[in-house]
Amino acid sequence: MAKNKLSLDFPAYDHLKKQLEKVGGNALQQAVDKALTDSEKYIDAQLKTAIQPHRRSGRTEKSLKDANKPEWSGTQASIDVGFDISDGGLASIFLMYGTKVHGQPHVKPDKKLYDALYGSKTKKKIQQIQEEAFYEILGEVTK
Repeated sequence: MAKNKLSLDFPAYDHLKKQLEKVGGNALQQAVDKALTDSEKYIDAQLKTAIQPHRRSGRTEKSLKDANKPEWSGTQASIDVGFDISDGGLASIFLMYGTKVHGQPHVKPDKKLYDALYGSKTKKKIQQIQEEAFYEILGEVTK
């Protein structure tokens, strides 16, 4: 399974992490899980919309596995996002970056599809989603 890994990356992370650690229990893990899951849902929705113009057989779209769960390795967490290359998602690479035949463009790169996964607007939105998830869990556990 060759997918992209998404991890936490927002400006207030260290501050919120310290606050959740003070609360104790599994508050930090809950916040991380929620932030990653909400981020993954957003990216999958963006990709499903962006892949629609290329839909022929639906195989590339089906390679988007939604409802992934965060993977923990010690204190590091990540979640799979994007197309599963080994399960029909290989075409997404050619769609995002385009192709050439004899040095001439054959398939133009799809900027919307690329931006749905790697774009700066997407990254900013993911940071916002993650920060909101942390604040939400912090609010729940400190009541």
